[in-house]
Amino acid sequence: MLANSAGIFYHAGMDLKGKTALITGSTGKIGRVLVPALAREGVHCACHYHRQEAAAAELAAEAERLGSRGLAAGADLRCEEQVRRMFSRVEQWGRIDLLILAAGLFGKTPAERPDGQRNRDLIEINLTSPLFLASLFAESIAKREDASGAARPVGKIVCFTDASVERPWKNYSVYCASKAGLAAAVYALARELAPAVTVNAVAPGIVEGSIPDGEEAIVRAARVPMGRFPSMEEIAAAVFFLLKNDSITGRNLVVDGGRIL
Repeated sequence: MLANSAGIFYHAGMDLKGKTALITGSTGKIGRVLVPALAREGVHCACHYHRQEAAAAELAAEAERLGSRGLAAGADLRCEEQVRRMFSRVEQWGRIDLLILAAGLFGKTPAERPDGQRNRDLIEINLTSPLFLASLFAESIAKREDASGAARPVGKIVCFTDASVERPWKNYSVYCASKAGLAAAVYALARELAPAVTVNAVAPGIVEGSIPDGEEAIVRAARVPMGRFPSMEEIAAAVFFLLKNDSITGRNLVVDGGRIL
């Protein structure tokens, strides 16, 4: 417990130092920012990858340089058996306290040009695999002695949805549906796994650097109430906000500079 200047006591939230995080999609844009940020907080980082083994190994090595432990763990998230093996390997390396589901697939799916495999990949990576990993995590947490009758969460899940959950885009119906489904899962899992686990999502809008500099970027940024796109560091800060607060669960935190207003 801590006291503020008025002498009112409050709970500081989860201390991240010494915790172990499994970060899916660690080699993606947000993962490359999150891993070193987590390591600086003393979090041991299991860095998931699909094909970019060398990049994941470098991220794990960077976590080590920053004073934490690091591990590169590969799996195709569309394959349930590979995911199960990866999760088991990470658990043997260190008890998983934080599950950060940063892997995602983005793409157009115009209704008049159906692509069954593309649609399946979007659903499996953006929705099915997070649900499966959340189930493995919940099963693991349930076995922990400190989870029984816990007054404070002992585990935390943070997913990545999208601002399109609240404002869908034309020609991206399957992508939007996968992220909306994940948001619904966050709400349901938050009820199911409380109080031992908090479950939340960060919903980025267009992020700084995702549109090449030029007239289009200027025009689109002008439509954002804050006058600019959020940075990856600001997205990462939203993740830390959710990880460190023990009383927020079942939320879909939009970080888009107010663009969807």
